[in-house]
Parts: sequence; C-alpha cells; structure tokens
Amino acid sequence: MPSSIFMLFVLAAPPAPIEVGDRKQLFMDERFIAERERIELHVNPPQKLGLLRDENDKPFQGHIARVIDDGGKARLYLGHEKVQVLESEDGLKFRRTGAKLPGGQFPTIFLDAHETDPAKKYKLFHLEFSPPFDPAKHGVFASSSADGVTFTKVGRVLPFFTDNPTIVHWDGRIKKYVIYTRAFDYDSENQRRIGRIETDDPLKPWPFSRTPKHRLFPSIDNIPVVYSADKEDDAHSDVYYNAAGMYPWAQDVYLMFPTHFRHFSPQRNPFIRPRVKGEWEDYGMLEVQLAVSRDGVKWSRPERNAYIPNGLADEWDRWYTVAAPGLIRRGNYIYQYYYSSGRLHDSAILRPEYDKVAKQEGGIGVVKQRLDGFVSADADHKGGWLRTPPLQFTGNRLRLNIDTGSAGTAFVELQDESGKPYPGFSSADCEEIGGNFIDQCVYWKGKPDVSSLAGKTVRIRVTLNRGKLYTFQFATE
Repeated sequence: MPSSIFMLFVLAAPPAPIEVGDRKQLFMDERFIAERERIELHVNPPQKLGLLRDENDKPFQGHIARVIDDGGKARLYLGHEKVQVLESEDGLKFRRTGAKLPGGQFPTIFLDAHETDPAKKYKLFHLEFSPPFDPAKHGVFASSSADGVTFTKVGRVLPFFTDNPTIVHWDGRIKKYVIYTRAFDYDSENQRRIGRIETDDPLKPWPFSRTPKHRLFPSIDNIPVVYSADKEDDAHSDVYYNAAGMYPWAQDVYLMFPTHFRHFSPQRNPFIRPRVKGEWEDYGMLEVQLAVSRDGVKWSRPERNAYIPNGLADEWDRWYTVAAPGLIRRGNYIYQYYYSSGRLHDSAILRPEYDKVAKQEGGIGVVKQRLDGFVSADADHKGGWLRTPPLQFTGNRLRLNIDTGSAGTAFVELQDESGKPYPGFSSADCEEIGGNFIDQCVYWKGKPDVSSLAGKTVRIRVTLNRGKLYTFQFATE
C-alpha cells in the first residue's frame, strides 16, 4: 500500500471507543456529547441551608482549612491560625471537640487513603513566616498524624510564602500526589493564579523551577499555571483560592471551586468605605465559581455564573464567598461549606449606607448539592437530543441520574457505531422515563438487561424534554 494512501487511511480511521467499564460518567463537559440538538450544559448552584451554629446557637466564624469525611465522621478544621477541630455525623450540626492544631498560617489537612503508615494517615501543611521573609527558613511546612489532631512536624517542603492554602491530594490515575496553590504573575494585574505541583512524597521537598532571583511568592516561573482568569473575565480580576480536588464518586472527574476576585480602585470605585479612613488596600468582591477537568491539568468552566452566589446587601454572606476544600456525602446529597466576612476583601464596606444593614456579618454556611449534580445536559420544554461518542462498557444495566420533573420525559436508544439502533434497544422500545431520580434503571419493553451489548461499540442517544441529565452508568448488578 502506498504510504500516502496508508496515511489517508490512518487519518480517516474512526477514534477508538471510550472505555467506560461499569463506572459512573458525568455530563460535565463535552466528553460524552458527540452530537446534540437543543441541549445545553448548565451549572447547577447548590441550595443554601444557612449558617452553621455551635451548641449555643452562635454562628461559627473564620477561615475553613479543610472538611474531611473519615469513616462517617465529618470533620471541619476551622481557623486561619490555631485551628479548631469541629465534628459532625450528619454534616449539618457540628460541635466543638476542644482540640486545636499547632500554630502556622493557612493550614490544610489531607486524609491520605494511599498512605500505608498509620502514623502518617493525616498530613498537614502550613505556612511559617515572620517579616522579613527568609527563603532559608520560611515557607510551607509539613506535619503528619495518626488521628488528625496530634501532629508531628516533618520539615519544610516549599521555600515560598504562598499566601494561600496548599491543597494536596493523591491522584490514583497518575499515581502521584498533586498540590494546588497560588502562582503569582508579578507583571500582570491578573497576578493571582492557580499552580499545580506533582510529587511522589508530599512530606519531602516539593519540586519547583528555580529562578535567578528568589521572590517572596511562588511565581508563574516557579510553578506551572493550570487555572487563571482570562480575557472573558473582568479585566480587573484574578483568582484568590482554588478548593480543587478529585471527585470520588465518578470516573475521571476533577472539580475546582475557584474564588474569583474583582479588584476595586479609588478611580473606579470612589464610593468604597475603607477600613481606615483615607487608606486604600486590596479591596474588591469575591465569588465562588465552578471549573471542571478530566485530568486535573486542563480546566474549563461550563458557565461563568456564581456557583455559590453572594448574599443580598443585608445578609451575612454579601459581597464575599469562599468555598472550603472538601465534600461530605450523606445519602443522595453532597454538603459543601463556605465562609464570608460579610465585607469586601480587606474588610471594607461597599457603600456607607450598607455599614449597619446586615444583622450578622460573616460566618460559615453550608450548601446542599444533588449527588453528581454540579453540571447537567439540559433540554427545555421544546425538547432536544444528544448522542454520545462510541463507547464500550462491561456492566449489565444502564442507570441514569436524571430530573424531568413531572412534566418532562426522556427516552434512551442504544445504537451501533453508525447510529443504527440495536434490535430491542430503540427509542420506540424504551419505556418512558419521567420524574426526579438519582439512580434510575432504563427499561426496554420491561427488560433492563444490556449485557448482550457489553464489549461491543455502543452509542447512547437520549431524547430529552424539559429535563436535566447528570450521569449515566453501565452498572454491574
């Protein structure tokens, strides 16, 4: 065969089917949408459930270092320094344990399921710094613990003042530890960006690129940037925190809840009431958005609306929301946590007339998200359809996380690679799906068994009317 013809044949060959096995798959991006008509991806903000309060009905206040679920016990680590340990069974009512962590700034705690040494099950990372910054002794330090309360310092792992939590997790897909933290662009107003580090051991010094001049903050020359504000964002904005990590209840899902920070200036915002009269600091509004990824490196935002919207001007979470790292699952719902100062960044008031409007300024809030419900493929009342790329699976049931309400419907067809329905699995054979379901099995004339198609190339075509489709899974039952 002539080489030119061979190359044309190779270029024209269809892509290999996506191996989905029996794992759950999310409609959070375009991966599983090869074709569509009148279907749009939408971010679904969670439901605000209000302030978290202590046993005396007083709202908790402060920075959230991390939220961890350890064997059905939810732990919330509260504080920017001298961190308190709160615990809960249901993720809604927390109590103070009386335990406090050692000093340091911006601590983050990581429950390491990959760790084989029980004494290092928990890992803590915090900043140590006293002006002026000394790169020989200051920076990010690591500690380890068996119980998540009593930690032993291991040593310094990064010689920079990150001014930001260092979010660490084990990525089983690449078999590396991954750290997300701030990377600073000194030559741009979009200075604050999110950098990513890979390492084999987070308790040993983390790799970074050295530069001739060692600066206070880790820069974009030291750490690869994976997420930042772009040309579609406000020109006077950057990214403050990241709250990034892997989503454990589906395959190849990484979620980030970045805090986008819109900067104010005396010229554009002369109405600001500064914390100290006549003094201008780094004022502005912060909000939580949602970014998604399949590998933790390439991130996208399905939409640019707020994931956790700021409160109204007389509410505790006005103007400022920051998402905490960590998710707590209880049944069909995921609880997330966020905090606010009730003021602008650096404690300013937006306008003088709002100075005394909020009865409660700041606190910690909890929100409830449907399991896997962060993003959905949506059709309105006019209806639409989508078709996946070619897939191969190993399960024997097709299950959907779907919400059509009472007035919407969905029908599913399993097709071969060319788009022809497999006998017995056409839309005409499919029993109507209508309602709100986290885990609904699909039936074709009363039969749910799809094992005859396991290992074959399959495309899913979903016809949707006034509905939201979140996930599919060829489950093994």
